[in-house]
Amino acid sequence: MHNVMVVMNRLVHMKWALLIVLVCLGYPAAPLFAESRVTGCEKHGDAKARVHITADRLESNHKMKWVEFSGNVTATQDDVIITADRMRVFYKAGEDTFGGADSIEKIISHGNVKIVFDNKTKTAVAENVVYLVDKKVLELSGGHPKVWSGENIVTGKKITLFQAENRSLVEGGDRDQVEATLYVKEGGGLK
Repeated sequence: MHNVMVVMNRLVHMKWALLIVLVCLGYPAAPLFAESRVTGCEKHGDAKARVHITADRLESNHKMKWVEFSGNVTATQDDVIITADRMRVFYKAGEDTFGGADSIEKIISHGNVKIVFDNKTKTAVAENVVYLVDKKVLELSGGHPKVWSGENIVTGKKITLFQAENRSLVEGGDRDQVEATLYVKEGGGLK
């Protein structure tokens, strides 16, 4: 009986870990965890969108309030694909359970991070990516961060995408400047 309880407890923890990642990625989790009564996800689009996450390992630390996927991590939903060596999801202090988007503080991904988004028209790469959920800010650093759309490319020491404001900030390093390659259409707008 004890072994059955241990297995069931692990399954519950894995369910919550998956929920955290789904909510942090900004995807609807309600259809997958209807009994959890996740709220606040409806605004993120189609509630029936399928999310699939694979990794070699899943570890959670409820005392430290994080869940980590490691080894060949891939998270996909619709046209968004995120790959990394590790992805750690932190939930807010004082939260005993994962009750939805409001319980997530940040996601930190390390190692060969790549994000393909906006109908596969944009790609971002960096060695480290931090996503601050409340602020909707994505910070890319390490390993020559780069964001591109079509032929337009921007690189820098640190790239910050302010999703709520639809703006970005690219910073150079001590010796490296920001670099951008932009292509203009024949009417004056960017390609």
